[in-house]
Amino acid sequence: MIPLIKPSPPRLSEAAAKLRQIENSGLFSNFGPVNTQFEDTLVARLFGGTGACLTVCNATIGLMLAVQQVSENRNSRQKYALMPSFTFAAAAQAALWCGLTPLFCDIDPTCWAASAEAEDELLCRYRDQIAVVMPYATFGYDIELDRYARIQAELGIPVVVDAAASLGTRSAHGHGFGTGYPGAVVFSMHATKSFAAGEGGVIYSADTELIARLRAMSNFGFGEPRTATVLGLNAKLSEVGALLALLKLEGYESVVAARGAVVERYRQALPGLQFQTISPCHQVHQFAPVLLPRALAPMRAAVQARLQASGIGMATYFSPHLAEQPFFNGKSRSGSLEVTRDVAARIISLPVYDEMTLEDADEVADCLGTTIRAMEQATIHAAPSRHRGHLPQFPVAPADYKTIAAK
Repeated sequence: MIPLIKPSPPRLSEAAAKLRQIENSGLFSNFGPVNTQFEDTLVARLFGGTGACLTVCNATIGLMLAVQQVSENRNSRQKYALMPSFTFAAAAQAALWCGLTPLFCDIDPTCWAASAEAEDELLCRYRDQIAVVMPYATFGYDIELDRYARIQAELGIPVVVDAAASLGTRSAHGHGFGTGYPGAVVFSMHATKSFAAGEGGVIYSADTELIARLRAMSNFGFGEPRTATVLGLNAKLSEVGALLALLKLEGYESVVAARGAVVERYRQALPGLQFQTISPCHQVHQFAPVLLPRALAPMRAAVQARLQASGIGMATYFSPHLAEQPFFNGKSRSGSLEVTRDVAARIISLPVYDEMTLEDADEVADCLGTTIRAMEQATIHAAPSRHRGHLPQFPVAPADYKTIAAK
């Protein structure tokens, strides 16, 4: 069995001494010493000592805090949260909880993050009505944060970056994704992420005053001792949760490297399929997303069933995309979503987990390649002869695939 995701949080059963320290301290929450140690260590190791971090009980709450903080002084016309439709529901839910309406934009056809052109078009059309921009660093991809800093500075529209799967993505200089960014960057530490701590999240910003304001909001709005000065809630991470996160940091670089090697193996074994464009940075991988050929998009469920019958996990992140999900109908607006519809209809996610071997990746690639060839041949035989020449064809060997995803 090769599962899609195999959560690998640290083993608390092997950290009994550290758990006893927490018990003996009598401090189980409220930004205790373990939590403080994790925040400080994260800033030092991932963000070059620049800025500050705030832990939260989960990344969705982190998004809600950050969106509420930057939009609390909005006027009555500023009602939209601009975001890609190709993202997780948490982003849209966070906007709705803050009283905003999701405004969905299209994505780039290569990296699958928000298209700059699509964002610009909606920023121009709805500029006076947009309260916040919420780009998604898709699947850990290193999106251009300088562009969002310019939007924030030049248009006066705040930006909250959803970087749920990006904790561990590093630049060529070794700095973690988001380093130096003046706004809020929200990361997840959920069990399904590569940085798996069971549950939890982190907000990073180069603006230490912003983190201080968010910290007060996350603690019932207590800007002064036991006195609420701002809107708040309870978003604190427990000391046990912080311990799991601190333990996960140990050796995490090797985890990122091993996962990257698995994704690279998929790229080599399946050259005829369209992967997310290679990031200029060292991208962390939660799983391996890839697009099926357009001719096989209607048979995606059959592809998944064939892999599952062979003991291989597969999923379809993010399909349906947000604008297709019933709950958001009537609660959102959209620009053109042509690329989003195409990508969401064809995307599949292949297994990646900490203990996965390159041989496991070969087995997945072989099964997928065999399945695609069989279905392509069945499609050709089922088609009227006058149309057969127009169907994409896969040769016998995966190594001989022709690139058809862009056609």
